[in-house]
Amino acid sequence: MASTHHGSSNPHEAPAPSPPQSGTESVEKKHGTKATWQTLYHLLSYTPRRCRYDPANPPKFSIALNLLFAFAASFTVANLYYSHPILHLLAQDFNVSNERASLIPTLAQAGYAAGLLFLCPLGDIFPRRHFVLALVFCTATVWLGLCLTNSFAIFCSLTFLTSLTTVTPQLMLPLVGDLAPPDRRASALSIVASGLLLGMLLARLLSGIVTNYTSWRTIYWLAFALQYLIFALLWLFLPDYPSANPAGITYPRILYSILTIVFHHPLIVQACLIAFCTSTTFTSFWTTLTFLLSAPPYTYSTLIIGLFALIGIFSMLFTPFYSRLVTDRFIPHLSVLVGLACALVGTIIGTYTGTATVAGPILQALLLDFGIQSAQVANRAAIYAILPTARNRVNTAYMISAFSGQLTGTAVGNHVYARGGWVRSGSVSVGFLGAALAFCIVRGPREEGWVGWGGGWGLRRVENGKGVVEDKRSGGEKAEEGALPQIRS
Repeated sequence: MASTHHGSSNPHEAPAPSPPQSGTESVEKKHGTKATWQTLYHLLSYTPRRCRYDPANPPKFSIALNLLFAFAASFTVANLYYSHPILHLLAQDFNVSNERASLIPTLAQAGYAAGLLFLCPLGDIFPRRHFVLALVFCTATVWLGLCLTNSFAIFCSLTFLTSLTTVTPQLMLPLVGDLAPPDRRASALSIVASGLLLGMLLARLLSGIVTNYTSWRTIYWLAFALQYLIFALLWLFLPDYPSANPAGITYPRILYSILTIVFHHPLIVQACLIAFCTSTTFTSFWTTLTFLLSAPPYTYSTLIIGLFALIGIFSMLFTPFYSRLVTDRFIPHLSVLVGLACALVGTIIGTYTGTATVAGPILQALLLDFGIQSAQVANRAAIYAILPTARNRVNTAYMISAFSGQLTGTAVGNHVYARGGWVRSGSVSVGFLGAALAFCIVRGPREEGWVGWGGGWGLRRVENGKGVVEDKRSGGEKAEEGALPQIRS
């Protein structure tokens, strides 16, 4: 009894051991969390033996690796477009207006633009394998929230975050420039670029078809699974490649250097101006085509209008063969001229016959898609050879120009069509393509300055027998196959 009485008279004595126990649990929890992060870090940073970089035997860029890059690019960029045909269903499910639901693709494009500007340049600092794997893992993991959330605000926020890290295809394209030999660079780039187009096409088709029979969440779960499949395949087969700037460069300096690089190289400015004009034409056409086909004399259903996107398959399949036969053998300037000429002819035909026969827009879609894609592949092959240690920054400048053109094309195309119809909006596109041709013609393939045709008119690429191939369009500068570039910022 005394013992009991003593315990009851000191009620605070019994819980005394609790704080140490709680502290132990807290320490164990911290150790467990730390171990989890360490395991995750080791998983992302581990490189299988077959993928490790060996200076004596650099990684070979096989067709299988090229197709893997195309597959990854296709189903990564698709993340931006799954929502497009199902916005009305998202609006119903989240109980918001269609106007509010349109924020989803807007935030996706904004996130992608932010990733282009703030993440892609980091590819010139970090080893690409680890950086790409980290971004794909982040995209896949955060995507789970899109599949589960019932909050529209959270869905919008996660859409922005996943789009921010969806820029991995824009890191793979410069890596193709590193891995592919100069005499195959254009065709290798065209295969990955075709994957990008396929992703834009498949995302809309799959989303519309799957959602027609199941919930919209099904397509998001499918995308979630695809992201982890891409992560697993890249972890197994993506070759390691050293940093382009092993001596180091600060992040603010690398952002600032984008401007200095652009304005020190006339070829990059030329390519960016052409990309702006062609992207403007591309998005203007595909935006206003819906208005044309849904109104008299056609009055097509949304299903038939959607099938017009299948025309892009021709460009996707044919451009790699064209790049191998033409762009890889001749100077890129020739392919840019041919591509712009095809796009211009197609736009003229479609613009001035489109209100009378549907054959006009079909022919325009064929020639415009092929012309723009072949010109972009040729321009990329050219600009990637200028600064091997700054390919990601060069690609950032190029893609920002193209993205700005897409936004301009959508805005201008809709505005002009609303006031003048199909012919007037098409005439604006003819003007943009004419400007692109002028930018291409005003500066020749071997001109060192901003304007002129100095250095000769030869169309064939020059090889000196030592593995050095002239694959640039400015000043006879050269890129050496298989060599790690010297450090330049």
